[in-house]
Amino acid sequence: MKEKIALHARKISQIAESRRHLRRDSGALTYRRAKKKARKAAAKRPAAFSRKSDLFLVFMFLISQFYFLQSPLFQFNSVEVEGATKVSAKDIEEMLDLGATTTFWDVDDSGLEQNVMFLHKLEQADVELSFPGRVEVTVSERQPAYYAAYIGNTSSWYTVDTNGVVLESAPATVKHLRVLLPHPVRPGANVRSSDLKVIRFFQDNLKEPLRNQIRAIKLGVTGEVAFRMKYGNGNIWVRLGRPEKLQYKLFLLSELISKLEKEKAKVESIDLRYSAPVVKKSGPVEPDPAEEQATES
Repeated sequence: MKEKIALHARKISQIAESRRHLRRDSGALTYRRAKKKARKAAAKRPAAFSRKSDLFLVFMFLISQFYFLQSPLFQFNSVEVEGATKVSAKDIEEMLDLGATTTFWDVDDSGLEQNVMFLHKLEQADVELSFPGRVEVTVSERQPAYYAAYIGNTSSWYTVDTNGVVLESAPATVKHLRVLLPHPVRPGANVRSSDLKVIRFFQDNLKEPLRNQIRAIKLGVTGEVAFRMKYGNGNIWVRLGRPEKLQYKLFLLSELISKLEKEKAKVESIDLRYSAPVVKKSGPVEPDPAEEQATES
């Protein structure tokens, strides 16, 4: 019985000792874990500080680059213009609109080309930017193709290019075709597309000697076409009517003029608006002084 009691007491003692060891080991483990966590936290603090330092350096680098790119080194200081004869280089530079502080990075080629093309005398413009701060502008100018005046003001003539852009005021000469338009004419304006179609037809299809005989083509408000031409010692009106079958009407007119000249007929006007030509004979009608100034060279 005593032995059993002693054995039981040893077991209780062993259990108690095991529990003490367990508590000691648990405490040590907790301590080790806490120490490890502290080491990790300490390791993280320098990394966070390092990231902030890197961000600050990047920020300062970007700021320095910004001020560097905006420096006078990249500002425009030279503009070269080629191909301009009627448009001044000064006007082209003004249209570029490059301010004193404008830099190479503030503009693009296409935008500058659009600015320059606001000058109506230019047909094409090519702008190239080169480092540092140099602009090269190459232009091609519109060329006069004929003269135009408003029917209501035949004393003021203007040159017009093939695309119908009115260029500038100029005296009418025999060098180009002359056209009387039903609307006011001013530099920078455009000829109506319907009128431009008729004008191009005459430019492409008038043949000698008829081409030299025509003094001025008149385009009406309703689209009717007429022209004043030299006949004999004076001038006569030829009415073509609507701009239809113009090729046939010009051919018919050439044949008719040849016949009348052979007959030495005195003609006042020819009307081709109908199925059969109407020739009014009496004598060439001399133009009044104002019209003579507009239509005679």
